[in-house]
Amino acid sequence: MVEGNYYAEYQNFKDAVRLGMPAVVEVVRPEELEGTYKSSVYDYFPEKDVLKLAMPSYKGRLIPLPEGSIAYVKLIDKGAIYVFRTSVISSGKDEEGFFVTYVWTPKKVRRVQRRRFKRIPLVLEGTYKLSEDDTPKKFLTKDFSAGGILMIVSEPLVVGQVILISLKLKDDLYLEDMKSKVVREVRKTPQGDYMYGVMFLNVDPKLERKLVVFTFEQELKSRRKEVEE
Repeated sequence: MVEGNYYAEYQNFKDAVRLGMPAVVEVVRPEELEGTYKSSVYDYFPEKDVLKLAMPSYKGRLIPLPEGSIAYVKLIDKGAIYVFRTSVISSGKDEEGFFVTYVWTPKKVRRVQRRRFKRIPLVLEGTYKLSEDDTPKKFLTKDFSAGGILMIVSEPLVVGQVILISLKLKDDLYLEDMKSKVVREVRKTPQGDYMYGVMFLNVDPKLERKLVVFTFEQELKSRRKEVEE
């Protein structure tokens, strides 16, 4: 099954989950806790169909979800997201004193395989260099994905050229001298600036997962804003 930029299929939950996987918990009920929170996989009990998650958090604040809360859980893997709807069994401290949340799991989970990284509109200011010793020059992003950016610059670049990009995505996520390649020239802006598609090179798998999560979080924020308006 194809869904936009994704290819979706189902597989056994026990084959998909692994300890330490980053997770996103999107709560839909109760309404007062509705929102998207960070988490990760602590443990899995296949004989009980139970998943033990780090207690969801928002900006460092733990969110204990009451029994019966309904949520969508996204488990983030390299190049794929596993999605399932669940209800909360309990939240609190485990036997080792960690704050955790237990949720029910399905026998099979939807695996959303990315054919390419999802692009989202995003305007941020960053800098780029042509070499390590070069003077940083400013650019603006027009869109962003875990695989690269669409950037606007005042000076022309060359397709195939390798540049070093520095870009602050949020307080705890910063790209510093990220080796990147100019892969296409898009067009000039009405102001006469240049627009290029740029691909990140040699991205560490851990960083790539963080970029995937960041993209997903920004997309959800955009959707919620559209609904509120």
